[in-house]
Amino acid sequence: MLTFIAFGAIIVVPILLLFFLRSNAAVVFLSLCAGTVLLKYVGDDAYLVVSSVVTNGSVVVSEAVNIALVVLPALVATIMLRKSVAGPKVVLNLLPAILVGLLVALSVVPLISVVSRSNITNTQVWTTLAQFQGLIVAVGVVMSLILLKGSGKKHGDKHGKGHK
Repeated sequence: MLTFIAFGAIIVVPILLLFFLRSNAAVVFLSLCAGTVLLKYVGDDAYLVVSSVVTNGSVVVSEAVNIALVVLPALVATIMLRKSVAGPKVVLNLLPAILVGLLVALSVVPLISVVSRSNITNTQVWTTLAQFQGLIVAVGVVMSLILLKGSGKKHGDKHGKGHK
């Protein structure tokens, strides 16, 4: 039961954070994708740097470094972009926020300890989520790019620099 609550929190907390801070979920989704790339290419070096400072608990340190590399770019983007979505766009921001929550789960669960991971991955919810992981990523990327294109300044915008 505790595992199911923790798994639910991994998904729901990012959604609520994006909704209440009104951060641009499209950018946060792409930042989360960047975090997974960061883990792939910088993870080993980051672990070596951190483990040279922290001497105890190498497995815990490794998990913490890996999770931080994945989640930190998205967390920074969430904080930097707070209040960037206003009005009716908040509703439009909800679907990418849900996709962020699902991608956080897909990215973080494989990085946690074997016991906790197996408790989560043995659930029907995880099986279904893992089955649709490609679709979640593809829809999230395409939707993020479309929403980013639509969020730019329009040519008729009088608040930007230009001639009167």
